[in-house]
Amino acid sequence: MNDNPKFYGNRGSGSSAALGFVVGALVGAGIGLLLAPGTGRETRRRIADAGGHLGNAARDAGGRLENAARDRLDQARDTVKDFKQDAKSALEAGREAFEAGQKSHEPRQGRDRKA
Repeated sequence: MNDNPKFYGNRGSGSSAALGFVVGALVGAGIGLLLAPGTGRETRRRIADAGGHLGNAARDAGGRLENAARDRLDQARDTVKDFKQDAKSALEAGREAFEAGQKSHEPRQGRDRKA
């Protein structure tokens, strides 16, 4: 199992909770406007304003999501890079151990090997 904290990233990020709160608040405000007494023109203006706020919140959330995705991608690249380096080091150490083992089993000059 991989115990590398880079592998799992920061799962405790509050960005999704904040996004859910903002979207929920805006949707609730929109519903409140629809149910509030007022003239048709006033209600339509309020809905348009709420839609504008919702659009801005969605763009902000999209930007945060994009940044979070880029951060995760960078973390994944770093993890792969680290894994690749570890694999190269392990392969080189194995190769050196194999060669050292081969040299220790070579027949010495002047001695016959028993079959």
